[in-house]
Amino acid sequence: MNWSNPYRFLKFLTPFYLVGLQFHRLIYDWKILVPYIPHQATLILGNLHSGGTGKTPLAIWILKKLEREIPKIAYVSRGYGRKDWKTKVVQTTSSVADVGDEARMIRAKFKNSNISIIVAKKRRTAFPLIPINAPVILDDAYQHWDLKAPLSVLVCPYGKWYTDAQILPAGPLRESPSGAERASAIVVTRCPGEIDEYDRLKIRKKLNINKNQKLFCAQENMGKPNAEFNSPLWTGKEMALVISGIGEPDSYYTHVRNSDFFNNDGNAVGFLRFNDHVPWNKKNILKVKNTANSVHCDSIIMTEKDISRLDKLPEEWSSFTIYSIPHKLNFGNDENIFLSWLKDQWKAHGYRLPLQL
Repeated sequence: MNWSNPYRFLKFLTPFYLVGLQFHRLIYDWKILVPYIPHQATLILGNLHSGGTGKTPLAIWILKKLEREIPKIAYVSRGYGRKDWKTKVVQTTSSVADVGDEARMIRAKFKNSNISIIVAKKRRTAFPLIPINAPVILDDAYQHWDLKAPLSVLVCPYGKWYTDAQILPAGPLRESPSGAERASAIVVTRCPGEIDEYDRLKIRKKLNINKNQKLFCAQENMGKPNAEFNSPLWTGKEMALVISGIGEPDSYYTHVRNSDFFNNDGNAVGFLRFNDHVPWNKKNILKVKNTANSVHCDSIIMTEKDISRLDKLPEEWSSFTIYSIPHKLNFGNDENIFLSWLKDQWKAHGYRLPLQL
């Protein structure tokens, strides 16, 4: 299936979708409803694609960098996949049904941290719960018209350029590619390596990035399987079923296939793909168990996001060892350039933060 136009037969519905989108935005542009303007340093992360683009690894990377220098920070997301839409502070004991998988995964990564993690469908309702003067990372808020902040970063995966794609429901785009003009900067994720100046110029041209917008390029690094649910340490002898319930699993599958963490006695003998944010209900748990048994697996490899949707190890999986693949963003040569840009942008809008490069 063509990723840029997977449902081309639905293209006739795109104009109706765009009319609805424009009407929703005009409600705020005409001040029928007044957008909330935060009074603290705020960064919006977003994308034009409706699938996974690498926003969450970027959010985690930024939080880790800020955490080293700033005592109070906040991360706010919609909390996709939870059962209700109440605004909540995410605790280490919060269930995925209450806060969603991504917020829970981030809370697990910052267990002993002062970072406030909040889920809020209407992002403005999160701000009374955020410490005064704490910088705020707003995840997946690029099309959230109810809030207006001066600084935003648009995320685009390398090779899946939004200028090549169709708009919903025919393609993966939430809005027209021209929506990228609102961004302060574009971060291209999942780059195959360091991007030289010549290729950066080609990317700028491909994405129609204007001279006032910054371009940053980042890679995504994955590592050796980590043991979960008291499983023994990885040995390389495992016969593993590799499963995913994320938006874009191709790079994850490629990493496992081409890894050197299997030895001659082990292998990835099966791959099982679910939809993004798949719930681990009885049906899906049994599907994993039956698939693993059919290919004679003794282990299951999952993404960190998939692990975060499990409150405990399902009894049906008790005969398997469980592992997750660590996943992080790597800005490479752009690391200090991005942090310097972020510091300067916040300073230009009146927020002086003690960020040291």
